[in-house]
Amino acid sequence: MPIVSKTLAPGDLADWSDVSELQARMIDAMRAMSNLGTEVGVARTIREYNGDRRKQALARAMRAALAGGESAAKAEMEARASEEYAKELTALERQLTAAEQTLTLYDNHKLAWSTAQSLLAMQREGIKRL
Repeated sequence: MPIVSKTLAPGDLADWSDVSELQARMIDAMRAMSNLGTEVGVARTIREYNGDRRKQALARAMRAALAGGESAAKAEMEARASEEYAKELTALERQLTAAEQTLTLYDNHKLAWSTAQSLLAMQREGIKRL
């Protein structure tokens, strides 16, 4: 979706509707970022602790074999081959994918806000030169 509905030539000045549209897009982007606040926090936590969560899943899958007296290497091999571990990794992968999608959406809104801000600054500088 373009930031400005029409293309301005270098010497053209925007009229009020152009400036108003840019301001509205900035406000929309700001609201969207604000609405994603909690989700972004959760997504960052999921991303940050993904490695630890995978290690915990492996440890849970190894627990039974270790309790049965198996060596750590054999317990790890059995755990990695287990369906339970595979299912847990799949669930963690889905959570990480959703987290990355949320963070990408947030970054897109942030970029839209920054772009509109830059375009407004360009319009302001153009008006100063009059």
